Amino acid sequence: MPVFNDLSLDKQYLINEFDGDQVLLVEPIMKTESCVLILIHEDVETFQWKKLSDDIFDIIEELTEEKSEEFEALFEEEDEFEDFED
Repeated sequence: MPVFNDLSLDKQYLINEFDGDQVLLVEPIMKTESCVLILIHEDVETFQWKKLSDDIFDIIEELTEEKSEEFEALFEEEDEFEDFED
């Protein structure tokens, strides 16, 4: 079974942490000797520490650089629209 240590820093992944769980977009941003700090991209971005040995039910895919940029662009367009309204 995959674990959080299998995720590379500064990459984005679609995962199911638990069987039957919703798909999450996560990005490991820092590792220590025992843990990894994960940025979870949801309605509100959150940070969460996980043990390197914590199981992940399924790593669905690692996003390519192009897909990561496409994801970021979705929110840039949204921000630009909100700025235009003000």
